Amino acid sequence: MLWFLLAVLTAAVVLWAIRKFSPVRGLTFISTEELCAREKDRHEMQMLDVRDAVDYIQHHVPGSINISMGRLPYVYQSQLASEEPVLILAENCRQTKKAARLLKRYGFLRLYAPQNGNAALNCNNCCCH
Repeated sequence: MLWFLLAVLTAAVVLWAIRKFSPVRGLTFISTEELCAREKDRHEMQMLDVRDAVDYIQHHVPGSINISMGRLPYVYQSQLASEEPVLILAENCRQTKKAARLLKRYGFLRLYAPQNGNAALNCNNCCCH
């Protein structure tokens, strides 16, 4: 019986690790230079900031929409259009992947994230003025 419980626990940990560290299908990491080069796409791209409201207020990208991770499953329909591309701005890669998995589940197909993670939250890096 103890071996069975140990095997189940080990399997659960392995599955969790695979899900956590595996790439998200449909999520494309792009460099800030690539974002600047996509002038047309950038203007139709929705910028989703999934950080908490306090972090968003302190350092946000103008034009981005703040929906924290806890609120995302409940308010994404009123704030985002699934047919338009979404640039996910997050505190770290884990948050980016979590938001991408949620949006993918809700039918969003064109998901992007900055390659350099939260360094792109600096307005000068992310938004090409």
